[in-house]
Amino acid sequence: KANVFVKLEFLNPSGSYKDRMALSMVEAAEKGQTWNGKKLMPGGIVADASSGNTAISLAFVCAMKGYNAFLCVYKSMVSHNPALKMAATYGAEICECRQPTDFLSNELWENLSEREKEVAWVIAGKKHMSELEKNIQNFVWVDQIYNKFNYIGQMKMGYEIYEQLDGKIDAWGCSISSAGTFLGVTLALKEKGVEPLTFGVIPTGGGVYLHARKLVARKGEFWESKIKRRLIDLMELEKWRKEKSIVKEMLERGYPDVIFQVSSEEARYMANRLCKEEGIFCGISSGANVLAALRIARKMKAGQNVVTVIVDRRDRYLNEYPNEKFIV
Repeated sequence: KANVFVKLEFLNPSGSYKDRMALSMVEAAEKGQTWNGKKLMPGGIVADASSGNTAISLAFVCAMKGYNAFLCVYKSMVSHNPALKMAATYGAEICECRQPTDFLSNELWENLSEREKEVAWVIAGKKHMSELEKNIQNFVWVDQIYNKFNYIGQMKMGYEIYEQLDGKIDAWGCSISSAGTFLGVTLALKEKGVEPLTFGVIPTGGGVYLHARKLVARKGEFWESKIKRRLIDLMELEKWRKEKSIVKEMLERGYPDVIFQVSSEEARYMANRLCKEEGIFCGISSGANVLAALRIARKMKAGQNVVTVIVDRRDRYLNEYPNEKFIV
């Protein structure tokens, strides 16, 4: 049988793999290595639209370095989200993001599909960030979706995986949202001369940034979200119009080899097994990662190594228990 190894990223200080990314993006901003050359100054504001692990990690890094974390979230998430409570404990300021109808006419909004409306809420948060950055002097929107220092920070995980397995990695993959972790680890392994089979994981029906035609999709059967591109144009998010997303960078480099669509039920089942059978207190995305890794492992040779990542702890999803959803 093939071996399946998991990188326990929930052991990072704030409890998730996003700590690597947050530190990398903030330290780049300190040097002025931002999309617009804006430099993060002492006592400055570090911002993004996030209600998940990124929110906690940015708040943690800002507390450690003496900056102010500013997080923009949807109104429905402000009061009951454990991740935001954790971020606030680190000192982050939480604000409600603007609504899609602030940027779209009522007629356009009413004509959007339910899926398009879900994505429109995400784009509205990013548009809000863009406007605040324009109008506030010492305010840096780190923008994890388009920031190359996201995946540069995650390359360190790839170097660690290489050393911990003596370079013997036959397959590697994880869930893909911004694609920072996937691309960072993949590029680090390639730099070391290792080019394993690569696999990505998204929720059934597609993520915000990536869509696949089949439940098991090969190259040519998945692409960057066309819904996202349409809404960027409709809502005039200029930064995203001009720049290349990490997902697009990943696709242009020819990754991944295969994408698995995993349902919330499947991901939750595997996460529960990891908690109860292995003592790994992980969230739902980690369950999806391990499920995909096991599917890959079944087709590998005995002794080959498949690697994925446990991205975070279960505690930040307890408000949803026992019906947690797999989202990226």
